Amino acid sequence: MKIPAQGPIALGFDIGGSSTKAGLVSGTGAVVAVKRIPTDVEQIGLERFLEKLLLLIREMLDRADDKVLGIGGTFLGWIDEARSGPYMSFNAPKLHGINLRKILGQEFGLPVELIDDTNAHTMAEYTYGAGRGSRRFMNLAMGTGLSAGVILYGEPLQFTSGCAGDTGHLILRPGGPQCSAGCKGCSEAFIGVAGIERLAVEKYGSPMTARRVIEGCRNGNDPIAVAVMTEIGGYVGELLASLSHIFLPERISLSGGSAHAGEPLLAAARERFEYLTGDYHRLYSSNSGGSYRGVEILLGTLKGETGMIGATVGLFHENSATQNP
Repeated sequence: MKIPAQGPIALGFDIGGSSTKAGLVSGTGAVVAVKRIPTDVEQIGLERFLEKLLLLIREMLDRADDKVLGIGGTFLGWIDEARSGPYMSFNAPKLHGINLRKILGQEFGLPVELIDDTNAHTMAEYTYGAGRGSRRFMNLAMGTGLSAGVILYGEPLQFTSGCAGDTGHLILRPGGPQCSAGCKGCSEAFIGVAGIERLAVEKYGSPMTARRVIEGCRNGNDPIAVAVMTEIGGYVGELLASLSHIFLPERISLSGGSAHAGEPLLAAARERFEYLTGDYHRLYSSNSGGSYRGVEILLGTLKGETGMIGATVGLFHENSATQNP
């Protein structure tokens, strides 16, 4: 079924750890059509996975009722300097070194823009969500992994592997639990899904999935889940306290699946952040002559396909610049 034209439209895709999504995104950030396939590249091989990806994108393009501006994509892992594709992905190493931009451009004859997943989530929140109107913005994407993206005056920081660095591996407790990348005591080991499930075993006395813990906290009907995510929120506050002294954001949002735990997580993060930073940000704000406004922490407002949405932001910006030179 064709999707009626609603102004400019772009095709976005997001290759995630478990699923790959493609859909049509409007200029207001609304996803008007989406479909998912498994990210099974390690099981079926690169050639077969690319065939499935191209079919998925073709199906979505065929559903557009009007001209599509281009294809915006994101993926798990780090992007190369030419912004042509991934060069490192621990969860999908078969993707290393492929020139996705060239493959898609030749197949569909459309402009193709690629962005790393951290900045895709951050650009989505900055453009359409919690970051709107801020000059210095940070978004912490919380899920299986963990990473923070930074936007300064409309431009994403891209000085390490297409983003602001591997911020999720900042060390919180030297010698602590080991993350999947081998760091001992980093923030991902405490805040990521593995950290939530490890803490859940301690508090429940038996295994519990992170999804159930997050839902129990959000719904407010499970005091143990609330306790788990409150402790996780404390670790979030510690991480943000350290990162904020480097990037001086005026606004920080929490996004991703774990952020759906809601207010208990947010309140704990704010409390720990305030305790650790004290008057630091207020002093900088009051003495900066207006160049810095202090910092606030809030939950992201976008739900669902933030990676896919963020991957298309650049296409809409370019279209707007063309229409309004």
